[in-house]
Amino acid sequence: MTIIKKEQSQLNIELEIARKQASDYAMALDLLSKITYAGTEKEVIENILELFTVLFSPQKLYYVSLRDGNVAQIYSLSSLLVEDDRVIKNRIAKFSEKYAWTESGKGFLVLIKHKDKPQGIIEVDEISFPEYKEHYLNLALSTVDVCGLAIENSLKYQQLKISEHRFRLEKEKAEEALKKVKKISGLLPICSHCKKIRDDKGYWNRIETYIQEHSEAEFSHSICKECAKKLYPEFDIFDD
Repeated sequence: MTIIKKEQSQLNIELEIARKQASDYAMALDLLSKITYAGTEKEVIENILELFTVLFSPQKLYYVSLRDGNVAQIYSLSSLLVEDDRVIKNRIAKFSEKYAWTESGKGFLVLIKHKDKPQGIIEVDEISFPEYKEHYLNLALSTVDVCGLAIENSLKYQQLKISEHRFRLEKEKAEEALKKVKKISGLLPICSHCKKIRDDKGYWNRIETYIQEHSEAEFSHSICKECAKKLYPEFDIFDD
């Protein structure tokens, strides 16, 4: 009878664990869908931290973003215990595996990457139920591919927004420059005697007035050598 009770008790424990695993995986799938719709890298990481908080209820939770294998930035939740960034960096610097257990034995570190490109490391420690840490680690490992893809997409999205912004600025500059450029084209009716030009409204304008209104050119008046001799013969304006 005692043996039967023990077997029944063990069966109940296993059944409870199975239920918890099914519940955790269902919750993870729901939260992962939220991660994939985030825009910026910061938003994706915040959603990842929210996911790991809900799933594991840790006292410590950090996400360390990587750029070319080096620590770029550390993210954490203000509601959890926060350590000095230097302490976290020194600890993370020793991590080079797919996953590892924390020194306390009540958490783990997991590498997040996309197509063999390391993007970050997430550290979960002091989880509420360390007896389930094997299950929690497997659950975390099942999410890293989606997390990695979401972060990669967010980085591409940010780069696309930067490129769009630069293109828009260059387009605005080009349009502004085009507004300032006025061209004179086509046949111009010009008086053969006084050299005035007739505009679209039928008015005759001095040639310099017309050009100034239809281009960026400006005039500074002088006198040519032939006109100087004709108009002012008594003055020697030009020295030969």
